[in-house]
Amino acid sequence: MPPKRNNNGETKANSSQKSSRKILVTAGEGQTGRLIIELLTTDEEYNTKYAELTALVFSEQAKSTLDEFDTVQTVVFDPKDEESLVKAMSEVDTCLLIPPAHKDKAKITRTLLQAAKKAKTVQNLVLLSSAGADYAERDTQPRLREFIDLEALAMQPKGNPSTGDTGHSPCVIRAGFYAENLLLYSKQAQGEGKLPLPIGENHKFAPVALGDVAQIVAYVVTSEGPHGLADHVRSQVIVATGPQLVAGPELAVAASQALGTKMEFESIDEAMAKKILSSEQGEEVDEAEREYLLEYYSLVREGKTNYTATTAMLAFFGHRGQEPTEFFQTYSFKPKKRRTTKNAGSEGAQPKTATRSSGRGKATKGGDDDVDVEMDAGDAGATVEKGRRTVTKGL
Repeated sequence: MPPKRNNNGETKANSSQKSSRKILVTAGEGQTGRLIIELLTTDEEYNTKYAELTALVFSEQAKSTLDEFDTVQTVVFDPKDEESLVKAMSEVDTCLLIPPAHKDKAKITRTLLQAAKKAKTVQNLVLLSSAGADYAERDTQPRLREFIDLEALAMQPKGNPSTGDTGHSPCVIRAGFYAENLLLYSKQAQGEGKLPLPIGENHKFAPVALGDVAQIVAYVVTSEGPHGLADHVRSQVIVATGPQLVAGPELAVAASQALGTKMEFESIDEAMAKKILSSEQGEEVDEAEREYLLEYYSLVREGKTNYTATTAMLAFFGHRGQEPTEFFQTYSFKPKKRRTTKNAGSEGAQPKTATRSSGRGKATKGGDDDVDVEMDAGDAGATVEKGRRTVTKGL
């Protein structure tokens, strides 16, 4: 007897059934990958919906970032060892392809897709892309536009019988500008009470919390239907932005309301933004990611980000996602407490929160030893309510 399915074509699992799905997450050591892995392994909404979970990382050293996840297997990407890549792909039926924060992002992603095609077993292929890429110009915003090229590559196997099962059930998720990027300017916020961004006072965009994107991705990769992923996500291009379209001054107001202190927006030019990103504040942001951020801000200035896309959040979880005020309540721009004998090991000591580059790569430091982003007391837990998750650590 075939399994019962709901109105969305998703299998109704009962308590005696265990999913046989085997998932591979690429760039597992990055903030996005690591948070998704944390969701998949610790959240009861997801941890029964797969049999095996493997993380592909980009160095031997990176494996240690996932040591706490005992049930997660790790493999190391080696572009010269095609046989190992194909083998890793052949042992899974679902691949979450997160392009890494690297100058050779497109080349690496093409290599991974080629391995998946040769394996012929990766039925469910989910690509994490970027909102706004479809509005980007190839000559002036190449880092954004290359996501469209990667989307095309990810969709090709659907119509190519020679790739076997690979790509038969695809999904592209275009994540908007991560609100965590705003934390790269924490030094100015802490020291001067200003939120400097390379946009004008009337330019608008809808920053999305990384935690909301992670929820959407986890939902998609664990969904099941008669042809792989659930019917309501299979072959979809899902765009996910934050719920509120805001200009710089409105972001400053949201921060002021959340933090109880006055914050002001400061419009800066691209040269100053590049200087900040190239300083100690952005020292761990890959050069390609800096280019990506600056290109996205240029989209904002061109008026190409004047939209919100919350349909997926509403359909999957019944709400629109984190509002800007909620985000700033989670991350506060406070002066860092110096570690002393008195507070270094105290129970009330607050954990440090690293900032976020673009959501597709490495963690970044939030300033020097005297200023850093720090969470409000009481925000140490990641789960806010069922179906919602904020990111308060491990970025």
